[in-house]
Amino acid sequence: MEIPNKVGHIDSKTKESRDTDPVSTLIFDLTSDSIERFEENAGTASDFGATHMVITGDLPPARWQRVLPDDPYPEWFMWHPDFLKLFAPETLKPYVDLAYAERVREILRRRCVALRTHGLKAAWSSNAPQVLPEAFFIDHPDLRGPRVDQMHRARMPYFAPCVDQPETMLLYRQAVQNLLAECPEIEIFSFLTTDCGSGFCWSPGLYPGINGPLWCRERPMADRVSGFLIDLQDAAADVGRTIEININQIEPRQWMIPSFGSPMEIVRRLRPGLALNGMEGPDGRRFMDHSGIRSWRSPFLPVVGIPNPSLFRTTQPDEAAPRRTVSFGDPALRGFNLRLYQALSECAASDHVARLMAMRALAEEETTAELADDVLSVWAALSELDIRLDTLDFGPMFRMGHLLGRWINRPLVPFPDELTEEEKAHYRPYLFQAKSEEQADNLVDIQGMRMYEGWGAKLLFERVIETSVAAVRKATRIVARIRDGVSDRTKEHSWGICARRLEAVECLVLSAGHVVAYQAFLDRARAQAGEEEPEPAPPLGTRNSWEREGIMQVARDEIDTTVRLRRLLLDSDDDIIVTAERADDETIQLLSPRLADQLKRKIDIMNVHWLDYDRLYTRANP
Repeated sequence: MEIPNKVGHIDSKTKESRDTDPVSTLIFDLTSDSIERFEENAGTASDFGATHMVITGDLPPARWQRVLPDDPYPEWFMWHPDFLKLFAPETLKPYVDLAYAERVREILRRRCVALRTHGLKAAWSSNAPQVLPEAFFIDHPDLRGPRVDQMHRARMPYFAPCVDQPETMLLYRQAVQNLLAECPEIEIFSFLTTDCGSGFCWSPGLYPGINGPLWCRERPMADRVSGFLIDLQDAAADVGRTIEININQIEPRQWMIPSFGSPMEIVRRLRPGLALNGMEGPDGRRFMDHSGIRSWRSPFLPVVGIPNPSLFRTTQPDEAAPRRTVSFGDPALRGFNLRLYQALSECAASDHVARLMAMRALAEEETTAELADDVLSVWAALSELDIRLDTLDFGPMFRMGHLLGRWINRPLVPFPDELTEEEKAHYRPYLFQAKSEEQADNLVDIQGMRMYEGWGAKLLFERVIETSVAAVRKATRIVARIRDGVSDRTKEHSWGICARRLEAVECLVLSAGHVVAYQAFLDRARAQAGEEEPEPAPPLGTRNSWEREGIMQVARDEIDTTVRLRRLLLDSDDDIIVTAERADDETIQLLSPRLADQLKRKIDIMNVHWLDYDRLYTRANP
């Protein structure tokens, strides 16, 4: 896709529609990896009629919160800014990294200056109430609130503060006032709770189970949550500021318990400008619509630059709330996503004909009138691929598997427990595993979830992979035709990048199928261990078992797919897969810039261990 930063002309019709738009607050969330990019994005947001920008995205992670080197759980909250720790009151300062806090505060201050220049206000997004350091609770045991960690993903318990304690709320009041003093542009807060190291006392949805201190057990949840939000709003009012807050529970999957059993009881206790799960108090009217989708939710990441089909479906809600947040996701698609937003912003979500016509007009801009239908076909194929992959979504499959499980660079070998520390060094420290090494060695045990485990799961997974590969190959063929059909050299280059990125998507889809199949073969072999040991000297004419042939073919297919992916990375000067800027910045959530070298290491390790299969299965003797 074409990805220049230039967005395009905003016509008078678009501006006129904004004058009658019932949306009074339009918040843009644009990825900004530097202050210069944030300033540029602020200008773009202003041109599009935005009133606010999210200022908490792409901040440096709070690595200081990772207390135990082998505990991955802080990865879930160290990326989420917490104003209580960043703008800490005096009581809390001895327990936080003040140098880190000052570094982030300076970034936030400079972002606010950029917003001021363009006449914009700021929005804050984070998790709350969030984990505080254990040392703080040791010294202040009366403020220890609920345990909030996910026990299968953490090596130690983590606690959030009890917001029922006046001393805790005094800390929050002081922190929000400190924040507003330094960042006066902030008017709207969006919190997520019960996930990523956050939660309220006695919430039914807490990962360790409903829990909290004895002294607040009988307090109604409606009083607890409404009191927290009202206290924050009052703290702002005391310094002459008006703020709005929306707090959302993590959306519960079918195996999860909702955070709030009776949300409307909470909502009825809220004032206007305060909301729970998007319902504004006190009558539950809609508070905010969310358009677009955050980049980490893209089904294709860590591959960059592939349009997210969800953007085609969510740019405009059917009925607008008075506030709307638009997230534009993948920075490699900044220009395209803004043009898409502009094209669809005047179309009602239910008016499919108008939306299709707007998308076709955009497709002509991206190519030519003759190639516009091909562009629509690519987007349709990507939408089909998105739907296929969604079947495997226990969290986006690429993210859960290739990133958090490091499928992308970990070798598939018969006895992973026998790999040396040197053979594991490029992937083991970055596995999101908190328990035993046996769990870490299991390819489909991701954060304590074995969602793709078993022979039946293998068969179903393979069917999804089969249909997904067909969809991505269809898109790639059409993109290649578009690339060869455009006469503009810039567009030809852009569509060529898109073709290579789609090929990388295909590699990751294929690799996912290989990983799940490989673990299913290993599990089957181990379940049968002892029943029939491999023969050391099989008679002439012995053939391979279907299991031996199957697992070795999967291994070879994975080696060849990894070779192909590595070649894509080496042959392209453009970003294909998102990685850290420096090797030292690699984390569980972010791949290394030395990924190509790591892929070579994976290939080499797998090739060294071919004879290990003889310990699982009898060798053929044809």
